[in-house]
Amino acid sequence: MFKLFDKLIFLPSIIAMIGLLGAYISSYVSPNTFAFPSLLGLAYPFLLISNIILLFYWIIRWHKMTWAVLIVTLLGLPTFSTYYGTNKNQEHKQDADISLLSYNVRYFDIYNWSEQKDTKKDLLKYLANFSGNIICLQEFALKEHTKEEKQIIQELKSFSHHYIYKDMAIFSRLPIINKGGIPFEDKYSSTCMYCDIKIAQDTFRLYNVHLESYKFSKKERQFMKEISQGVTSNNLSGSTKHLIGRLTTANKSRANQAALIKKHTEQSPHKFIICGDFNDTPLSYTYKTIKKGLQDSFIKKGRGIGNTYIGEFPSFRIDYILHTTDFETTNYTKDPILLSDHYPIWGEFRIKN
Repeated sequence: MFKLFDKLIFLPSIIAMIGLLGAYISSYVSPNTFAFPSLLGLAYPFLLISNIILLFYWIIRWHKMTWAVLIVTLLGLPTFSTYYGTNKNQEHKQDADISLLSYNVRYFDIYNWSEQKDTKKDLLKYLANFSGNIICLQEFALKEHTKEEKQIIQELKSFSHHYIYKDMAIFSRLPIINKGGIPFEDKYSSTCMYCDIKIAQDTFRLYNVHLESYKFSKKERQFMKEISQGVTSNNLSGSTKHLIGRLTTANKSRANQAALIKKHTEQSPHKFIICGDFNDTPLSYTYKTIKKGLQDSFIKKGRGIGNTYIGEFPSFRIDYILHTTDFETTNYTKDPILLSDHYPIWGEFRIKN
């Protein structure tokens, strides 16, 4: 009887291992060249869990298949550290030159997504109470120069400098001496802005990024919610095909945007920090393209599960704070507050001599 189970589980094991290997290579393959690995990269947490469950089965069976599953799983140890922080708690807080908050505020709940009447008020209070130097906001405002925008600026008046670019904003207690944006094609809804910020006798550049989202419709969000709850859709095949198409299109768009951002950062006259909502996971081609040569503050100082998204789609780490080696991360924190469909993240950094 156990031999029959072995035969039944053998093929799923092969598929799970191939899927996990495909997820590992997803960050090396542009979705514009071959899109399928980018989808496997999104599925990495589930592929990893599947392989671990299968590993336990083969260990119990004392089968040679154990070694194959174990090797494939262990190959991903470096990847695991981008999803789960293993750093120790800081007993003594280190001095920092810069304290930066990055937060997708979902347009301050303008359409009452949260179904809570005080969400905007609570968001503004949270931001105003931030004691650091800089706040980077994504999905800041639907339109520029409105009454609502002026109100937010007033609420954050303790940050004496600010720059608003399209639907993004940077608020700073340090002087902004230069500013601009990276133009994307009109077909994209994404944005990337930057500010050159003065600190003592030094200057650094800060990029605030919001890359292309999946633009899921209400129907698609409902479909994903049903799937996550194990509910079978009436049109499973058609809905799945449409969803995969949506994922693939967004993955390709972000790969193009990442290339433009990387080219711009390579020409930066200053050391820089880049933060924001990448709308992509650490196993994506987008993340790998932007991160090349940079340090990830979560990997350096993060602890626990790194997920930053709270929406219907599986909860992933899609918000980041990266920096050049001129900086040292002294602290990284994810605030577990439920005021948007993202968690705010903030980091503290020391400028090296």
